[in-house]
Amino acid sequence: MTNEPRFDPMKEIQNVGEQISKEVEKRIRALTSGQDGLQLDVYEADGDLQIISQPIDGLVKDSIEISLESNILTISARSEPEATPTAARYLLQERRFGPITRDVELSIPVKGQEARAKVDGGNRLLITLPIDDSVYGNITVTPVD
Repeated sequence: MTNEPRFDPMKEIQNVGEQISKEVEKRIRALTSGQDGLQLDVYEADGDLQIISQPIDGLVKDSIEISLESNILTISARSEPEATPTAARYLLQERRFGPITRDVELSIPVKGQEARAKVDGGNRLLITLPIDDSVYGNITVTPVD
C-alpha cells in the first residue's frame, strides 16, 4: 500500500475557485487603478526617488493631482482627445482618453513635503521625491546599570 495522497475533487474545485478569484481581483485592481493606462518608471538616483510616466496624449495639465498617504503615491489626471472634423469617421481608435489614476506603493521612505513634480515638453510627468535618510541609521546601545 502506498502513502500517496488521495485525489479530493471538492478540494481541487475549491483551489481552482480561489485561483480564479485572486486573478479576477488582480485584474479589477489593475483596471480601476489605471495600471493598464499609465505606465511608470521608478528609480533611485542621487538621494531621490524619481518617477517618470510614459507620454500622456491629450494631458490636461491643470487636472493633475498627486498625493502621498503613508507609502502610497496616488497620481490622478485627465486626458482629452484633440478636436477632429465633425465628418470624421474613425477606422481605428486605440488611444484612450479620460480620467487616469495610478497608485504606486513606495518601498523607500521619502520626504513628501519636499516632493517636486513637473510635466516636460513630451507630456511626461516627472516626480522627484527626496529619500528620507533619517529613518536609517545606527542604534546607540547603552549599558545596563
